[in-house]
Amino acid sequence: MTPPHELLRQLRLALQADDLSTALDCLRALIAQAEAREDWSAAARHLGNLALLHYRTGQPEQAIWAFEHGLERARQAQDPHTENGLLGNLGNVLREVKRYDEALKALNGALLLAQMLGDARGRGLWLSNLGLLYDELGQHALAYDMHQQALKIAEQLHDLPQQAARTYHLALCALALGQSEAAQLMRSAAQLYSQLGHQQQAQKIRRQARRLTYDE
Repeated sequence: MTPPHELLRQLRLALQADDLSTALDCLRALIAQAEAREDWSAAARHLGNLALLHYRTGQPEQAIWAFEHGLERARQAQDPHTENGLLGNLGNVLREVKRYDEALKALNGALLLAQMLGDARGRGLWLSNLGLLYDELGQHALAYDMHQQALKIAEQLHDLPQQAARTYHLALCALALGQSEAAQLMRSAAQLYSQLGHQQQAQKIRRQARRLTYDE
């Protein structure tokens, strides 16, 4: 039997080489070994990575299964930190496949856990994803509140990439609500993307802001 440290090395090399088939085999072996020794936290983490890899290879239903199985293991291990990440990522995949009721339940559960754990970064992520979900449901007033809270957390954490993305999400939400601040929010988002060196994205958003200004 291949020891876990060797499987992890093979997994890392497979991911670097974009050899996803070998990466999947390594993760399945790691999960089986962790479950055999009843290391439920390790099993949960490996199942989360398996889920992300399934999603990356266009297999969302298999990703959902792996996340759900990982959640069982995380709860068995009484590992709320791992549970939080699995639950939030499950919510994101459920949103992508338009299983909105289940996505809301998962993301709200992750948000509650992040609050209990004092995990500001996680709380910001789940608020942002809840905002995107409410946008897709056409509930823009709720989405605006989520995006605004998520942006405030990114600012507190001095997380420039998340500030840029969340400012842009807030701008699109403001636009959907017919708010005049949408153009200014877009200009702010463009400036943040420019600071990050993402000039193409910055130019695209500036053009959107100019069109809004002309239409006013």
